[in-house]
Amino acid sequence: MDAWAIKIGGSMYGSQYLVEWLQAISDRSTKKIIIVPGGGPFADQVRQADEKYNLDQVRTHNMAIMAMQQYGTLLASLCPTVVTADTRNKIQLAWQNSKAVVWEPYNMLRDECELEKSWDVTSDSITIWLASKLGLKNVILVKSSKSILEHKDIDELTKSNCLDPGFKELVNQAGITLHILHKSQVKEFGRLIE
Repeated sequence: MDAWAIKIGGSMYGSQYLVEWLQAISDRSTKKIIIVPGGGPFADQVRQADEKYNLDQVRTHNMAIMAMQQYGTLLASLCPTVVTADTRNKIQLAWQNSKAVVWEPYNMLRDECELEKSWDVTSDSITIWLASKLGLKNVILVKSSKSILEHKDIDELTKSNCLDPGFKELVNQAGITLHILHKSQVKEFGRLIE
């Protein structure tokens, strides 16, 4: 299947590139694309609450997933040509109608996800999990860190906290073709996906 999971990092909130990425994705919606949102400032609020109140790990994780969903709602608001979906059926229906999808993760992750519920599991690993569930083999992570421009090695990016600790193992298990792009590389995305 010519389909792609594209994670839009929460660090792109407020970036001059954010709308450009969303438009570039929407322009290629016949490719069957699902956007996985990061947490952005919404997840930062959850981190602050966790630090202040030392919350239960599972509840904190669920709050962080809700933060992803809020960021996803923002992404969909910035690009009205994309649609939101929270189930496999809705995702497939959107693709049949040549629409790029912003994933609403809360329900699927609450009901189906077997990944550890902690801050060690970020939206990067969740993107790989979703791609596996949907049978996708192509994943693009869009990130703001300048480390991405310096090297693409997963081990190096994990050491610099650009990727979460369990990410590499998930990628290897899933047999995913992974591409990591800096937020400034919108044109490279166009060439890659075509």
